[in-house]
Amino acid sequence: MKDVKEIIPHMRELGRVLVKYNMVERKAFDFGVGVKFYPSEIHTLSAVDALGRCGITDLARESGVTKGATSQLVTKLVKKGLMLKESDPDNGSKVILRLTELGKKASDNHYKYHLDHDSEFIDYLRSMSEEELEMFDDICSKMNDWMDSYLK
Repeated sequence: MKDVKEIIPHMRELGRVLVKYNMVERKAFDFGVGVKFYPSEIHTLSAVDALGRCGITDLARESGVTKGATSQLVTKLVKKGLMLKESDPDNGSKVILRLTELGKKASDNHYKYHLDHDSEFIDYLRSMSEEELEMFDDICSKMNDWMDSYLK
């Protein structure tokens, strides 16, 4: 096992990445529909697009945030005309979410944006062996647990 002093430079590099990620999370982006989106907004639209017919609980689970935060974000997106909340015909007490035409266009453009903008990193991940991808997933999972410990 390595000494802690040997690990500190790697932790500093990770810290720089996390600072940049935090900056990205606070920046609004235009996905060609006349509305600027913060990452949490466009990722919520994309999650509903990917999940299809879903409710607040499903969306919160997919997004990794609370139902309350998800509900607030959905309300904001409904007011912007990007998402609809409808009664579930099978369960009147449940709300079903779906994208409007504008929301779907934003989600599609967001996907295309990432294919173009992130192509170098995606290609890097695609070049990894199964073992390397498993290690990458394991590191991401450990980091997720580590960040959870700060949020308790």
